[in-house]
Amino acid sequence: MLMGLLTAREAAAAKPSGQKIPIEITADGDNRFEGGVAYADGNVIVRYGDDVLYADSITFDQKTRLVTAKGNVSVYLPQKMYRGEFLEFNVDSKLVKSLDFRTVQDRLLMAGKELQNPRPDLFIAKDAILSTENRENPSYRLKASTIELHPDELVVMKNVLVEIGDVPVMWLPYVAVPLGDSLDCFDFTVGSTSRLGFYALGSYTVALNNRLNMTARTGYYSKRGVPYELDFDFNPRPGDKGTLKAFYISDEGTDIGMKDPARTVEPDNGRYRVAYQHKYKLSPEFDTTADINIWSDRFVTEDFFTNEFRNEGQPDNFADMVYYDPNFTGTLLVRSQVDNLFNLTERKPEFSLEFKRQPVGWGLYYEGESSVVNFARQFDRDSKAPKYSAIRYDTFHQLLYPKQYFGWLSVTPRAGIRGTEYTQSNTPFINQSPNPEIGRVVFNLGLESSFKVSRAWLDVQNANLGIDGIRHVFQPYVNASFIHKPNETPDEFLGYDDRIPNTRIAPLNFPAFNSIDSIDEQTAIRHGIRNRIQTKRDGLNVDLLTWDLYSQANINRSAEMGVLVDSVYSHVYSEAEFHPLPWLRFDSYIAAGITSDAFDEMSTSLTWQVHPAVELSLGHTYLHGFDYSDPAYVTPINPLGRTTLVDGNKINFSSFWRLNENWRVSQSLSFEMDDGTLDEQRYEVFRDLRAWDLGVGAAMRNNRLEDDEFLVFFTLTLKAFPQASFTVDQ
Repeated sequence: MLMGLLTAREAAAAKPSGQKIPIEITADGDNRFEGGVAYADGNVIVRYGDDVLYADSITFDQKTRLVTAKGNVSVYLPQKMYRGEFLEFNVDSKLVKSLDFRTVQDRLLMAGKELQNPRPDLFIAKDAILSTENRENPSYRLKASTIELHPDELVVMKNVLVEIGDVPVMWLPYVAVPLGDSLDCFDFTVGSTSRLGFYALGSYTVALNNRLNMTARTGYYSKRGVPYELDFDFNPRPGDKGTLKAFYISDEGTDIGMKDPARTVEPDNGRYRVAYQHKYKLSPEFDTTADINIWSDRFVTEDFFTNEFRNEGQPDNFADMVYYDPNFTGTLLVRSQVDNLFNLTERKPEFSLEFKRQPVGWGLYYEGESSVVNFARQFDRDSKAPKYSAIRYDTFHQLLYPKQYFGWLSVTPRAGIRGTEYTQSNTPFINQSPNPEIGRVVFNLGLESSFKVSRAWLDVQNANLGIDGIRHVFQPYVNASFIHKPNETPDEFLGYDDRIPNTRIAPLNFPAFNSIDSIDEQTAIRHGIRNRIQTKRDGLNVDLLTWDLYSQANINRSAEMGVLVDSVYSHVYSEAEFHPLPWLRFDSYIAAGITSDAFDEMSTSLTWQVHPAVELSLGHTYLHGFDYSDPAYVTPINPLGRTTLVDGNKINFSSFWRLNENWRVSQSLSFEMDDGTLDEQRYEVFRDLRAWDLGVGAAMRNNRLEDDEFLVFFTLTLKAFPQASFTVDQ
């Protein structure tokens, strides 16, 4: 028979002052209430708010608020569950002590001989197992002598044995993982490449605390030897991020890759790379960033970190501090040559103030910038080019008068002045004294004007495409710039931030054009038409298409200012973004040459999510007529006047397919159409094994001047606590 154990009066007496939730205890067997302690046997149920406890027998001390339960104990709390043969549970603090327990919290299963909950932010388990699979017999588990669980922060395991099924596969002395992260605690990869040979690599990630993670990697390259790598990821405060990476190998294959003409010196056997980056927000006004890289030789990342090398072939070395104010920004920057492996313009240091556009009265607006830089042009240790240096003082001030006429025509004239002083000119002319100080003054005038015309078709509707009316916004514009010839032209001194020739047209306005040392005379008019096609979605205007079609009349030629041909009109430019649906996007950039000496460039990309499980990407880059020499670009940095770009006609294709919850496949191809070469192809298959992720893949790279490179890889990754989150009700 089911009967109540506590009367209403006894229940009220059992609850502390201010406690409004009554405790209800029911049982089938004997029950009594003596000396402030309740006893119950036989299918006992304890209810306290949303908390429910089941057991064969219990005692409840109303003074300590402690329930002691024995036999088939189950405790159900919001998002938590405990099971065991013996359990002590405080109904107010939710603290638990259990013997022979089993608990589930979110997706995490934990079981063992003893569980203690000495405080709300700590669980301690002895002789326990842990798995991210909430199943009676998980496919993998971690056995540990001690598990410390810090809810919402960290799990720490000591003396850990990793088992797959019933087979032990690994022993780890210490495992610590922050909760809430999809952080891999173990990763194993095997493969083979022509550059590295057969390889087997393993990595182990441990959270030293909830702000610091460490990853250790090692293994074996059959052509290179044994690599050692240690990485640290840290975030001292929310929003901050820092990394420190250290790599070393006693390389047994330093001659590999020496067919490349760029490799004139064979590296030493001891090869290393140390990389440090951070981005911290010290206060609402102050930010600091840093990127420090120390390499043993110029090719260490190309040989051992190919993906990183593609993104950045030459490392940076700088640290800065930025102060933000509503009206100005102040920056202190240091950039220096650390290992003397590359050509670099050092700034030791640079201090700059940038004044944002702001009203000053009478309808006028002011903007400007000032800086002082200690420059040093350093070349790599194998270069014979002479080093040179100077301190540069620069200040720029500009007034603008934006106004609208006739209610639709926007006109903004501008006038500015720039003064620059160099402590040394570093000119090689014999009729001048060595390294004289020079100063120059530059005046600039300009005018921007535009207006908008729009038309709407509200009756255009298409629910499938998310079209709720169409509006076309048409904006013709013109931007004219005049810079008088400076008293010191760029070819009369050696500069430091000269503009490297490239295919993209340079900004006309200061301070957007920031290559101060290459400023020369200029008269140019840029004009074009901006188009926007919009619709409404969820009450908001959405751009389906943006298209900017423009050209530039170069009245006088200035190679340093980025004009690459002699003709007044050299190109027509087009920039377009077509984004009709969230799963379809097309981007295009075209520079079409309209004279015989002009280059042609086209860059397009299409991303199409055909299905929620299928995504395709297609890209095309084309460049023709830009591989040439021009005396206008002859500098100590670029003695042949050559650009770093070469003609090309390349197609890139990639696809990603999620076949089901367990299988994923992807591929990527890169094809050079000019010579019919498949530069790179990569194929990958992934299998989700619930607690593990299995990947198998192959790739081939055509290195042209070197031997082709083949890559076959196999990865097995343990997913540590994916999406696991622990909470404890106080």
